[in-house]
Amino acid sequence: MSTTLRELALTEIRNIIPQRARAFTPDETVARVLGSLKEADAYEAAVTSGNAHGIITVRDLLDVDQPAQTKIDGIWRATESVRPEDPVLTLCEGLVRNNIRALPIVENGVVGLATQMDVVSAMAEVSELSKHPARELIRSPVWSLEIDEGIAYARRTMLERGVSHVPVVKNGRLVGVVTAGDIVHTFTTPSSKTTTGERVGSRTRRVPGQVIDIMDTRPCTVTPDASVLDVVTLLRDQGKSACFMTDPENRILGVLAPRDLMAPILRLRAPEALPVYVMGIEEEDFFERAVAEEKVRRVVERSRRFRPDITEVSVRIKRSQLTGERTRYEITGRALGQEGQINAEAGGWDLLEAFDVLTTRLGEAIRRSKTRTPGRPRRRRSRR
Repeated sequence: MSTTLRELALTEIRNIIPQRARAFTPDETVARVLGSLKEADAYEAAVTSGNAHGIITVRDLLDVDQPAQTKIDGIWRATESVRPEDPVLTLCEGLVRNNIRALPIVENGVVGLATQMDVVSAMAEVSELSKHPARELIRSPVWSLEIDEGIAYARRTMLERGVSHVPVVKNGRLVGVVTAGDIVHTFTTPSSKTTTGERVGSRTRRVPGQVIDIMDTRPCTVTPDASVLDVVTLLRDQGKSACFMTDPENRILGVLAPRDLMAPILRLRAPEALPVYVMGIEEEDFFERAVAEEKVRRVVERSRRFRPDITEVSVRIKRSQLTGERTRYEITGRALGQEGQINAEAGGWDLLEAFDVLTTRLGEAIRRSKTRTPGRPRRRRSRR
């Protein structure tokens, strides 16, 4: 395993996706989608409709009673998309930003699906993750079900809480896990022979039984001394979508899902750009606004080493017509920080030239405002 975490973050998405994925359309039935998911042992599928792209998941199907008669239109959800050449870091950011498990890959139409589990599998090849303690990433406390809880209750709560897997406990100890897939696939039964990619089925409105009847009795578990590499390797090898950290008595300490495990990659993101607010430029002058904001941001960022407490910059433009149709601009810039604000002013007939003057003056003002390090006062040299 020679890949570093940074190398993985910059790897093109196409290099971690195992194969192309079929995209469904909104007029296709739940039965067809569910059959494809079951055959591929997948949790999510891509959906496309014109210029809109998105996904549908097994959890989205928990509330469907007649899969053969129900179309996925109204069930699937439009999402952002990624390109095959985008880096894995961009994929991770999109997954977290959308709070979603997968994003469609688009290149002249949907050509694939990039999932959290694709990222996790790739992370299993990064040896440096053995130095990252998994306990730093766990989510706790963890909602669980008693072993004698009804499946109907588990299904309803998954829909209400927006979760796809729930640990099952007996006397406070982990004994299994029940997933949305366990419920959907158990209570959707084939009513006729199927062809590849389609499973025509019917589902009873009730989901009788207890979670012990359908739960996975071999959940993925790790101890508190496990590394992130240990966890991603287990998830990849066992084909599980969550791992539970337990104590020596098998009591749950926390859960690790793919979203949690992507944190080391997301830490490689560049620092967020300094917020710059420009007021007074007409909406149609979007180009001038963008140029002005970048000029201010670039100068202030260079000067922040003198005042690292600066958190945002605001610029206000005042227009006046003094001679004929010519417009004069008066600009005031203000950098805000915990130690106080720094102001600068500039004016002129050309907006961008005036901004050049403003940014120069604002940068100088920030440097002059540098707080002196506490210590002994400097001794003045005596004059002879």
